[in-house]
Amino acid sequence: MDPFALQQAARTRTFRLVPLAAVAIIATAVATGLVFLLACWGVWLYFGDADLARDATEAGIAAFCHAYPQVVAACFVFSFLLIGIATLSKFLGLSSGDMLMKSIGATRLKRGKVSSDAEADLARDRFLNVCEEMSIASGLDMPTVWVLENEGGVNALAAGTNPSAAAVCVTRGALEWLTRDELQGVVAHEFSHILNGDMRLNFRLTALVAGISAVSRFGKGMLSIFGDGDDGHSVIVVPRGRSKGKGGGPLPLLVIYVLTGIALWLVGSIGTFFARLVQCAVSREREYLADAASAQFTRNPESLANALRFTYLADVVGGGRAFGVWKGDVSHMLFASTGESLFDTHPPVKERIRRLSPRGETAADESVKSRIKAVKDRRRAMAKAANENFAKSVARAKGLKAAVASLADAKVQPAALASVRSPAKAGGTLVALLRGQVPEGWEGELSAAERRTLALRCVNTLRDGASASQRRFWADEAERVVREDGLYDSFEMMVMASVRRRLLSDGRIPKMVPAKTLLPVAARVIATVASFGSDPEGGYRAAEQKLSLFGPGLPPMPEPYDDATEVLAAFDSLVHLPPLAKRELLTGLKETIAQDGKVTDDEANYLAAVADAIGAYGWMQMQVPKPTSRY
Repeated sequence: MDPFALQQAARTRTFRLVPLAAVAIIATAVATGLVFLLACWGVWLYFGDADLARDATEAGIAAFCHAYPQVVAACFVFSFLLIGIATLSKFLGLSSGDMLMKSIGATRLKRGKVSSDAEADLARDRFLNVCEEMSIASGLDMPTVWVLENEGGVNALAAGTNPSAAAVCVTRGALEWLTRDELQGVVAHEFSHILNGDMRLNFRLTALVAGISAVSRFGKGMLSIFGDGDDGHSVIVVPRGRSKGKGGGPLPLLVIYVLTGIALWLVGSIGTFFARLVQCAVSREREYLADAASAQFTRNPESLANALRFTYLADVVGGGRAFGVWKGDVSHMLFASTGESLFDTHPPVKERIRRLSPRGETAADESVKSRIKAVKDRRRAMAKAANENFAKSVARAKGLKAAVASLADAKVQPAALASVRSPAKAGGTLVALLRGQVPEGWEGELSAAERRTLALRCVNTLRDGASASQRRFWADEAERVVREDGLYDSFEMMVMASVRRRLLSDGRIPKMVPAKTLLPVAARVIATVASFGSDPEGGYRAAEQKLSLFGPGLPPMPEPYDDATEVLAAFDSLVHLPPLAKRELLTGLKETIAQDGKVTDDEANYLAAVADAIGAYGWMQMQVPKPTSRY
């Protein structure tokens, strides 16, 4: 290939296209001025002095222009100002390369900065070395160097209207996937954009497009006032009655207003369409120029060709969502792009490779092929992980639903209600439940949820109908029964937590303390509940995201409680949590027991015990989240 001949051809085609952009903006400004002029003529025709227009001929637009030359001048001055101000505003926003890099979230690289990732530091140093080499080869000042860390695809861009204050950025994927020679070719491509003034030209074209599109936005803004009001009707109200002019009312003025808005929107849209065509055509020619200059700087056209082959065959062109709202403004600055339409800012990759290398786009060497395979393997692994995460999220949602359902009150058989209506019967039923017996009047076996519901009803009956001495008696009796075998199971723990809270409480409001001070206690309670699941560590960490009031994160998983006295003492401490912290704790516990997709009776009993012990009533009314998206 002859890089000098390719550069000359690209420059020639560019110089033929640039005047078309000037024609587009001047034509749009003139058409906009004519729309404003026609609107003013319509207003004058319908609402002006009737003596100035005695017949249709004298009421023509020529007569209006002759009578009001200052209005004609104002219409065209306003149209040029509208486009000019929008153009200048966009140009100032894009003129600083460093400002643009910060806006898209890039990180600036400097010598001597060391991170915990030695491999990444080595890749960044290699990038800095390549930029210094290309600065010497091109004769340009060293630009500021940036990396877009949140983009795993391969891409690069240069920005700045002044070669002495330019900025060069590559994506993290470019540092990760490209060889040194390929990275050198990509950086040389971007340096060519700086040397040939492509950034300044592209900034100006982008600003011109923004100025032209301001006309369509202005017209759209005029029409937007016809949106619905709060009552669903139009916000425009046409009053009844007649005016003093020829129109006989405000309706003609409203028609003129609507037609003006539609005309401005059409003029701006058509102007933007042709300006975009010119901008994209110029950008494609400058890409050919930058490719040829890259071959000149590196004296190795195959390096850039291999970089293009890799991005094309592996389909790793980056820069989609990473650039956010700036994507439309920086698309013409990127090293690579996808698509082959009239509005694509880059030529087809196949054609770019053909001009650089006679081997074509599919003649990849072993290095390129091995990296393409690595990219595809990573994608398959990511897809597999996404499917697994989706399955886990479905299981988690089912677990959350089961957690809430397991704590809901079970239906009590009508015949068994008699056993909980009086304090004496309620106390006896509670003791029977603690001994694992079926209460009087109950048919069949008791489920865990039914045992829990019936026990809480017994405690509530004792709280509401028994005297203080009777409450103390039945509380002592319940504790005696629990201690008969020397062990507390989860159901007995739940009952004792409820008994202590509802029968032995002195009624005083506990003093609240910051949630952070109780983090060690809360962490150990979470660890205790997590120990009943199939993945204790995973269940413990699942609660972490819900505990924002407890500090930056959970400590390493502590040992679960193995003594009932310690658990009840922990409950007594957690009573002092603020209300929102209590809700966070219980929501975190719900995430813990739902982490493995199933809820055991022990987990449900402990969760009910914590909720009852700390007095967090009504927290279960929260909505159960739906499974996350697969992708």
